[in-house]
Amino acid sequence: MGLPLVGETLSFISNVFGFLETRQKQYGNIFKSNVLGRNVVFLAGTEGAEAFYNEENISRSQAHPPPVVDLFGGINTGMLDGAKHFALKFIELKAFDHSAIATYLPDLQQLMESGLSRMAQSGEFSAIAELRRISIQCIWNNVLGSVSDDDTETIVTDYGSVLRGFVSLPVPITGTPYARARAARKRLFARIKGVIRQRRAQPENDGISRLLTTKGPDDVMFTDDEAVLEVHHMVIAGFIVYGLLAESIRQLAEQPELRTRCRREVQENALVGQLTLETLSKLQTCTNVILEAKRYVPLVPFAFGRAKRKFFCSGFQIPAGWMTYLALSLNNKDRTIYKDPDRFDPDRFSPERAEHRKHPMAFIPQGAEPPSGHRCLGLDYSTFLGVVFMAVLLRDYDWELPPQDFSYNWKTLPPEPRGGLRVRLRARK
Repeated sequence: MGLPLVGETLSFISNVFGFLETRQKQYGNIFKSNVLGRNVVFLAGTEGAEAFYNEENISRSQAHPPPVVDLFGGINTGMLDGAKHFALKFIELKAFDHSAIATYLPDLQQLMESGLSRMAQSGEFSAIAELRRISIQCIWNNVLGSVSDDDTETIVTDYGSVLRGFVSLPVPITGTPYARARAARKRLFARIKGVIRQRRAQPENDGISRLLTTKGPDDVMFTDDEAVLEVHHMVIAGFIVYGLLAESIRQLAEQPELRTRCRREVQENALVGQLTLETLSKLQTCTNVILEAKRYVPLVPFAFGRAKRKFFCSGFQIPAGWMTYLALSLNNKDRTIYKDPDRFDPDRFSPERAEHRKHPMAFIPQGAEPPSGHRCLGLDYSTFLGVVFMAVLLRDYDWELPPQDFSYNWKTLPPEPRGGLRVRLRARK
């Protein structure tokens, strides 16, 4: 349980993914600790996931550490249970169902095309820095409407500060990463509130307009304050997909045969013109690359929960009231599910192998079914965004990676390659 008072908070914050891996090796799929002033049981494996997603066992209410709630700005739908959660999630899903995503695709494609064109003119560049920018442009444009280049840079900087706050000591003293994160969140909220006021007066065809105009069960609707919290949560979740885009660039550079297969698929099904959901659904190898990136890349370490009652898992008793976190990042490397899990292998998602279908909880990097529960709102959106990026990249560009340090800096969230993922991108002739 660590030291008195502080527990294992310091090692937990310094590298949360490493913390989980080390303790799993020591103790197995169920282990306990004290972090951020709370007693926590960590669950992993399919049995741990089944126990976690049993609503009789786990509540999401009062499960998140106060610093996390603070940086999210308050209680969002991911921190609710019951009828209120169901009603608000019903509304949110309307902003990210396939009909909504179809309307977002033209802007996604245009932003990818302009972003990659800009990168190709830069010679050698840091893909991490550029993809952070593209990710914010995409999610902000789809949810809140168009944003200028100058505002994009400011938003990227502020969300970078918020994410650093999640992996820093929660000390709100001026100059600390946590204090800078809180200040950035305050600026972002002011920006989001401004857009909400505009959409209340005049809805458009974006995610926030759908959020504000849709009625849920019992005529529930989002208040302005609730909408701010949800949009903030959506943008954070959308922003971190830059890690998936970066990994696709790296893996296709390091696996020429895989790149050739993906490019052939794009040439046969999506060589020119506007990308549609129907077109993207034909890019199965490209889709599998994004799915494998979701499994392979350390993006989200765990899901937060609290034990509603005493229950048992793998012979261990989890006490009522203890925080209970599902280690999603450990499940992504479960050797009982995945063959050679430390290898990037998109074909594990092929119909012939279908490793992700060995168990209902085999592949849950963004949470488990059903969509109306606590599964990530952007599950399909993030996949389509990644496949759009791959299609545009493979249509029009070649690239290579100069020698560099690919090891992760674990003090960032998500962890980023220390070398920034340097890339040389050039237009295809």
